[in-house]
Amino acid sequence: MVRSNKVAVITGGGSGIGKGIAKVFTQNGIDVVIAGRNLKKLEKTAAELKSSKAEILCVQTDVAVQDQVERLFDKTLEKFGKVDILVNNAGITEPMGSITDLDMKLAEDIINIDFMGAFYCARRAAKEMKTQKSGNIVNIGATEGLVSLPGVLFGAMKAAISQFTIVLSRELAAVPIRVNCIRPGVVITEKTQGLSSSDLEAFLKNVPMHKALYPEDIGKLAYYLVSDDARYITGAVVSADAGVSADGGWFAFGL
Repeated sequence: MVRSNKVAVITGGGSGIGKGIAKVFTQNGIDVVIAGRNLKKLEKTAAELKSSKAEILCVQTDVAVQDQVERLFDKTLEKFGKVDILVNNAGITEPMGSITDLDMKLAEDIINIDFMGAFYCARRAAKEMKTQKSGNIVNIGATEGLVSLPGVLFGAMKAAISQFTIVLSRELAAVPIRVNCIRPGVVITEKTQGLSSSDLEAFLKNVPMHKALYPEDIGKLAYYLVSDDARYITGAVVSADAGVSADGGWFAFGL
């Protein structure tokens, strides 16, 4: 494998989709900075990926705090001297239930982490990428940002991420900085591994392809979007959800 001479910042990089993206990137010679609130989790991920021929830096970061985001990029520049790629992956969700039962502290955290965190990171990344006259930003949305699924606030923030992607891509196109979004569906992560096989099978019956994705599947798509093969793709919001976003009302008709 040849080093790509690229540097990527991945928020929420210690587990789940972020870890899968970090794995694919490092396998392809991209140096990565993985950021998250749990330093031990970040260090465990870095240890698991250390055999690949790319450098990995762990930076404990709460993306909801702007000063910590600034520190994340300062540390990245101190170590690598540049940032070529930002993956805005950090996010939290809410339990299924009514808006009237949603804890207000959790509601504020969803807004601040899922949307404002992406905004803070993209804002700082864009400053650095403008200086370099190139860059890539990949925002991780969700199927809930397009279709009506339980989680009123999470869905609203992910819908905002999609529109944020489109508007920002137009603003930065001439630099050129490309900005795209991936909307994952059901992804098998540490959070879903607690489901029994029967529960997962029952859930996947409602997915048109009857399949779940794995973090590396999202990683491969992210890698394509930041590669030269996708050099003219910007402002795209790509669903990777085994057909959920295309379902419409089919399920209601038993189809």
